Amino acid sequence: MINWPKDLINDIARRRCVLFLGAGVSKNSCNDKGERPMDWTEFLAHLAGLITDAPAAAAVRECIAAGDLLTACEIARKSLRPANFNSELLHCFSEKRFHPGEIHSDLVGIDSRVVLTTNVDKLYDTIANTILHGDVIVKAHSDVDVADVIRRQNRCIIKVHGTIDTPGSTIFTRIDYADARTKHSHFYSVLEALFMTHTFLFLGASMRDPDMALLLEDYSLRYKGSRPHYVVMPEGSMSSQVLEVMEHSMNFQTISYDSTDNHAQLGLGIKELRTQVEEARMGLLETMDW
Repeated sequence: MINWPKDLINDIARRRCVLFLGAGVSKNSCNDKGERPMDWTEFLAHLAGLITDAPAAAAVRECIAAGDLLTACEIARKSLRPANFNSELLHCFSEKRFHPGEIHSDLVGIDSRVVLTTNVDKLYDTIANTILHGDVIVKAHSDVDVADVIRRQNRCIIKVHGTIDTPGSTIFTRIDYADARTKHSHFYSVLEALFMTHTFLFLGASMRDPDMALLLEDYSLRYKGSRPHYVVMPEGSMSSQVLEVMEHSMNFQTISYDSTDNHAQLGLGIKELRTQVEEARMGLLETMDW
């Protein structure tokens, strides 16, 4: 089981925590055929198999092996052409009709007012608005009113890399990241403010995401001695030496879990976290110590 820190539970109970959802969360979903959503590495490998230009396909696979997923995606999109790339996004992340998993319902039950996600799929968005009867505002990085939504009392989901509804505006390649930081600088200012005022809980997310790494490193250097953010990641996903450097440079605390059986332990851990948060909120209700 996952051992959840008491400070984290208290922050979530007081709605001072931002949930950040990555591909590992979507892995708990499946469709009627028993298929599960691809993670980004699997999707890029799928694209490489569609590229007819042998040197380009080899370059994509080489970049994947080296962990350079941004360059791999750039090559794949250029080789397939943007229209075909977008068609594959829709086919793999929308048309397969994945059902939200139990983990999605438990995450909604945790009731974090602000949820960020790099997932372009709509699994969490759909179940959140179903359970809460449409009372969740969904915004993308390109929306100009993100700051206004964050300040309101409404629950909101912020799509950090865009949404499958507009595949042409998603952020996946090196050029996409650079372009977004220039065109949507207001969005990154909002993220920076959230890092300073809230505790982040990263679930199923890669800490090699360029934007997240940059923001966390900047926060760590500017505000030395601040409480850490929390990252839930599979055991053995990186060497202890690399993890130690990342924890120090980004000021986060790792919460590990066993990723076998399609990250099943993550789902069980979230269910237990939901229970602990609900108990903490009952305690706040009794003491009125908001």
